Amino acid sequence: MAKGFETEDLPESDRAPGCLHPRETYDLLGHADAERKFIEAKDSGRLHHAWLITGPPGVGKATIAYRMARSLLGGESLMEGSLNIPSSDPVAQRVQARGHGNLFVVNRPWDKKTKKFKQDIPVDAIRSIGGFLQGTAAEDKERRVVIIDTADDLNSNAENALLKMLEEPPKRTVMILLSSSPGRLLPTIRSRCLSVALKPVPRGDIKNWLKKQGDASPDLIQACAVLSRGGPGKAVALAQNAKEVLMPLKRFLASLAGGQDSIDMSIAKSLAPQNSAVSRALFWDVLEDSIQHCAMYSQTGVWEGAFEPPNLTKSSDKWISAWSLVRDQKSVEAAINTDKTGTMLNTLSAVRAA
Repeated sequence: MAKGFETEDLPESDRAPGCLHPRETYDLLGHADAERKFIEAKDSGRLHHAWLITGPPGVGKATIAYRMARSLLGGESLMEGSLNIPSSDPVAQRVQARGHGNLFVVNRPWDKKTKKFKQDIPVDAIRSIGGFLQGTAAEDKERRVVIIDTADDLNSNAENALLKMLEEPPKRTVMILLSSSPGRLLPTIRSRCLSVALKPVPRGDIKNWLKKQGDASPDLIQACAVLSRGGPGKAVALAQNAKEVLMPLKRFLASLAGGQDSIDMSIAKSLAPQNSAVSRALFWDVLEDSIQHCAMYSQTGVWEGAFEPPNLTKSSDKWISAWSLVRDQKSVEAAINTDKTGTMLNTLSAVRAA
């Protein structure tokens, strides 16, 4: 499986923190209607050349894209009218090993110098699709599949290059675009794709699903479901990193009214090491969501966050300001190298003092 320009084992921007990569994921919770729409199109012989799968981050867009790809590349489901192709299938094994010559994946490349992902997908990455399509198919009897994860990351030149491909679609090629913000894409790109919108999986479904995955406590399962943003994969990642992510979050929220600022330093230090990158990314997400829940709680009196509602003493305006601060600091850290301990400590202290 071709993957941008990368030939060595580098970090992947399309792997959610703490989760299996979508090519390694075979279960899908929800989205039966979306899969049925694709299966009916494929079986009818009138399969559209470009699909735009939309939905919030973590909802399962990439998981369903790889399920579609395995089917398009000749994988065989154990059940008729299903995309449940097992991991033992030869096609699934080649896709998982990134060794299928008819699958090409485009995402934000890794910058070896800065040791961060590029902020966008460059035009050269889209142009490389042309070389893939012009080459000899590794499996001549099967289609070629291109996955762009995500189209939101395309810069303007890359978008225009992609549009040209969509206007003159190659034969026996299916392009699958993923997007969390389809409104930002060129209208001409959207109009040339068959759109499939995925909705967040209900919390109740995620909770029931998590109960079957292990022996986590009801309190922990509830927190994972609340903070998953409707994404089962995200919920599992949170459960697997509960000690490093959810328990510190619980202590921080409980301490907001008590001035226990020593907790801030403890959290900042625990998430600073390089081997804590996954936990740190997850903590940024749940901190942002929790401060947003605090802002909503201060306005409505209804608590929809994880764990017990904190003893709030701030006005809704201050909570909104704190939420904006967390989002800004999270974005800054993603864009440039910063002092990990200092950035997190300053953020937590600023939320406490807001």
